[in-house]
Amino acid sequence: MDTNVLVAMITVSGSILAASLTYYFTKRLQTKTEWQNEKMNHYKVLLSAMSDVAVDGKDKKEANERFSLASNTICLVAPQYVVTALMKFHDEIKYSNPNKSVERHDVLLKELLLAIRKDIGLSKSDNKDTFVFHLIGSAPK
Repeated sequence: MDTNVLVAMITVSGSILAASLTYYFTKRLQTKTEWQNEKMNHYKVLLSAMSDVAVDGKDKKEANERFSLASNTICLVAPQYVVTALMKFHDEIKYSNPNKSVERHDVLLKELLLAIRKDIGLSKSDNKDTFVFHLIGSAPK
């Protein structure tokens, strides 16, 4: 085989391989970005619904429906540890729980938020011992 043909074949093969790898990695990054955006939107809806439940003067029936829908659909995008934290939080706040505790509510809410932050990549500097969060509501109008 002629050396020029061999060099041309290697060059063409290398170009095709480079283009294929570039396409693959670009598509992979694009898919990952879209997935992260989808997760972020679900988390925003969930936290917005939780906020509506915390605000006095809001239509509680509508707020609870939004929270239920957001909670029930989060399992489509969230990893198991987030869903588990959400279910523990829900078990604490549900109406049928006769042993509700403000302290337990706050601990489970913190665990849920830390799990969400871990999933979206914000937890690198989170310290569960010093992380503080509570839902902010408003007084009745």
